[in-house]
Amino acid sequence: MSGNASPLIQTLNPERWVGLSMDFIGAGCAGLLVKNGQLVRKLKPGRHFSFAVPFFEKCELVLVDTKIRNLEIISQGDFLSRDQYLLNISLNVMYQVVDAKRVALELSEPIAALTSAVKDSLGVAVGQLSVEQLLNQGRVQVRQYLLNHAEVSYALGFALEDVRVGDISFPQTRGIIRQVEGMSARQEAEQQAALKMQIAEAGRPVIPPPPVQQVNIVSSSKPNANTPAFGATLDANAIAGELPTQVELPGKKKPLLAPTIIADNTGETVARLIHRLSGAIFILSATPCTIGREPSNTLVLDDGLSSRHHARIVRQTDLQGNRRYQVIDVGSSNGTFVNGERLAPNQPCWLNSGDVIRVGIQEWMLEQE
Repeated sequence: MSGNASPLIQTLNPERWVGLSMDFIGAGCAGLLVKNGQLVRKLKPGRHFSFAVPFFEKCELVLVDTKIRNLEIISQGDFLSRDQYLLNISLNVMYQVVDAKRVALELSEPIAALTSAVKDSLGVAVGQLSVEQLLNQGRVQVRQYLLNHAEVSYALGFALEDVRVGDISFPQTRGIIRQVEGMSARQEAEQQAALKMQIAEAGRPVIPPPPVQQVNIVSSSKPNANTPAFGATLDANAIAGELPTQVELPGKKKPLLAPTIIADNTGETVARLIHRLSGAIFILSATPCTIGREPSNTLVLDDGLSSRHHARIVRQTDLQGNRRYQVIDVGSSNGTFVNGERLAPNQPCWLNSGDVIRVGIQEWMLEQE
């Protein structure tokens, strides 16, 4: 992880003569004198004397390298841009220990903690930029963001001296380099999700059309050879190719159906979501309408970039007394977008007819009369 040959932390057991020891700490290091598991004194570079009662006190000297060190971070498709593209980003971080006690005695894996903090800040920075912005000025903007938010490293006992963005690229897997493949994998994933949703939608069976009655006309010298059964007659239209009137079987009568009654219009508007790629329609009949990968949601998405519980849509009354809809991101990993703008977690956003909601890689348009 570090480019320096010397280790970040060293633990020494000084040699003692009748309990007395003389220790020397070089430049660029900080010393911690630990006696019986407790920090006794912080030591600066120079010569120091310490005393420990033989056989009763265990004394250790912890040396922490305080020189500027280099940390290389290489991601494997860990970051998602604002327009939902997975990215690889490599960094060279120049850091320095500013709190030797915090780094050496309180953190079990200090370098891993620093790496995680830097990657968290990097993920926030990348999520605010589109791919075009990242490819044009991404290195400058990401570097500036990390240096402006260096307080996350101070809490761990480190100071960020400088950050260099080495490379911004796409993971080398099928369907990720969408600029090269013409977004074919993305469209395929959306079509599969839309197909599964259409199969599960409404749960109504498919009624096949009634069979067409076929009449074969056979020439014969017998006058009754081409006469249909049960007294049905063929007219000139049947010979010309048109279908004859359907024959009624004796003893069977068509059941009388109840007249169709049009339901009263209560005046309440029900909106619907239209998938922008497949045209699939989802009626917002339930409130709240939950969205995510979990099967218990109202709208279940087969999308690897959506969370198990991603967002919900609720019907509310605005200040003018109109019935409208709000969308709320419930703390998803990759965010919920309305017209390209990312929503703040757990903050409702009013929706208008024509607004486009993006969850994962799927886009839905709200239609409300």
